[in-house]
Amino acid sequence: MNKIILADEYKKAIIESVVDGEGIRLVMFTCGCPHHCNECHNSKTWDIKNGVETDIDILVDYLVSKFANGRFSGITFSGGDPLFQSSELLLLIERLKEFIPDVNIWCYTGYTYENVKNLEVIKYIDVLVDGRFEEDKKFPKKLYRGSNNQRLIRLKNSEILKIE
Repeated sequence: MNKIILADEYKKAIIESVVDGEGIRLVMFTCGCPHHCNECHNSKTWDIKNGVETDIDILVDYLVSKFANGRFSGITFSGGDPLFQSSELLLLIERLKEFIPDVNIWCYTGYTYENVKNLEVIKYIDVLVDGRFEEDKKFPKKLYRGSNNQRLIRLKNSEILKIE
């Protein structure tokens, strides 16, 4: 399948942000999430049926043009849970890296690293923010995370460099 399900029409599902990773980032919101965290900030993305099927080639062209016209530090995949569509995300990242080989990639997931470390897409992710959002562990001062249980894991070729 050469399509991925986004939270909205792609020009609305991709935003600019300074809170979803280091620097000024493009953030892409996907649909589909099995975790259903209480007090999720984006619960409308849980059901993949709420999303918009988007052609990956069109999406890559759009992302490349955004990077060409802006000074972005990288791209962050959020959701939903981007790893719910790991095969489609893999294809998107592989195609994006054909045009921007050194693009910095962050991915937010409710899965733990231990549960997803063998997915092929993980080898392309520079920073994985893992773990479900847990309302009783909410900690607004935790950089780039919503709750204390979530880890910021710096990776290289799927291997952990550092856990923060």
